[in-house]
Amino acid sequence: MNYERNNFVKFLIGLFGNEIAEKLISQYFIGTSKHWNGATVFYQIDNEGKIRTGKIILYNPVTGKRNKETKPPVQWVHKALKLPDYELKQCLFGEHILSIEPLKPVAIVESEKTAIIASIYLPQYIWLASGAKEGLNNEKCKVLSGRNVTLFPDLNCFEKWNSKAKELSSITRFQVSSLLEDRATEADKIQGLDIADYLVKFKLDKFINISKPN
Repeated sequence: MNYERNNFVKFLIGLFGNEIAEKLISQYFIGTSKHWNGATVFYQIDNEGKIRTGKIILYNPVTGKRNKETKPPVQWVHKALKLPDYELKQCLFGEHILSIEPLKPVAIVESEKTAIIASIYLPQYIWLASGAKEGLNNEKCKVLSGRNVTLFPDLNCFEKWNSKAKELSSITRFQVSSLLEDRATEADKIQGLDIADYLVKFKLDKFINISKPN
């Protein structure tokens, strides 16, 4: 609802067009918030379909970059609603998709925005988000038991997530992609880019053609 004033949805439309943007809204249950004019809600929905909470973020509708002037830069739905005695128990963003695609490989990134964008460029994975650099833990990841999981850390976060993969190895085997670390320039590392920052440089149709096996 009210997607005409959702800055992130406007960015998705500019990037992919209306049809794909609508698909992403439906798949990830992207919401709109009145907390800030143009703000987006990323709901954390578990594999039983229960909403744990939602993260409210304001983006630039043209660049897709987060507006860092909002105070705080990220707000939680339960805090905005001032719910009394609310006990936050987070899950992975996009977790609800796991029950729909029980055999599909899983990819995990840090930000919700990145998971949503990457799901179109690289649809061979279910794309989930940890929500933060420190967002991978046993409680949130136990739902991945038996799954084929690849972590795609932001630049400068490879070592941290590689260590975390070993720590969580009792749940399932986590592969950690070094793709960004191997190819990044020093300028990229200073900016701390993620995989979506590289993907959006390609027009989707051209990327698909490049990615097709010969």
